[in-house]
Amino acid sequence: MNEKNARYLFEGISADVVRYLVERDGMDLPDAISTFHNSETFSKLEDFETGLYIESPAYVYDLLLSELKNGRMIP
Repeated sequence: MNEKNARYLFEGISADVVRYLVERDGMDLPDAISTFHNSETFSKLEDFETGLYIESPAYVYDLLLSELKNGRMIP
């Protein structure tokens, strides 16, 4: 997959995860963005070598919740 396509998927997943934080967890938008962008999950998603960008937004959201609960990402 080329980087343009990977970036497109990354951006879509990122938007969905932030939306989930707002809708499901009741965060306000700035907090949701900050929480996700400062997470290990985001770092892994942003690293296209991990392949996380091809997973579903719900899967990435679950990884983030696990990280927030446990203090680290548990795949």
